[in-house]
Amino acid sequence: MKNGGFDQNLNKSSIQGVTGERRGERQLELSLPALVLGENAGGRKFKETTELLSISSEIARFGLKNQVKIGTVLKLSLEIPATAMLIHPLHLEISGQVVRVEFNGQNTSRQLVTLELRKKFQLQPSRSLTQ
Repeated sequence: MKNGGFDQNLNKSSIQGVTGERRGERQLELSLPALVLGENAGGRKFKETTELLSISSEIARFGLKNQVKIGTVLKLSLEIPATAMLIHPLHLEISGQVVRVEFNGQNTSRQLVTLELRKKFQLQPSRSLTQ
């Protein structure tokens, strides 16, 4: 979290590098716009654009304005940009269960959500290539 905010550069994608490890799993720190779909703590369905802060094969972390409960299943939709190693951009859809919720002391309108990812996912050519 840079400067205590989650909203910075939501429309810019960048891969920053590898951060910590979780049970031997490397976690990739990146700034990637994401669409989160699910049900909030009040039981209402929501769709919110946010920024993915880090991801590994097991977890994803991002900020949300919608309050969610631990145990809630959320869906992530990501556009992965082309890089030197990835010739064409990709669209990734993945879901998981909320396993941790943290509140930022400086900004109580957003929470940091950790999602334990399910192994099933969909990886397709980017929508911008298919339209």
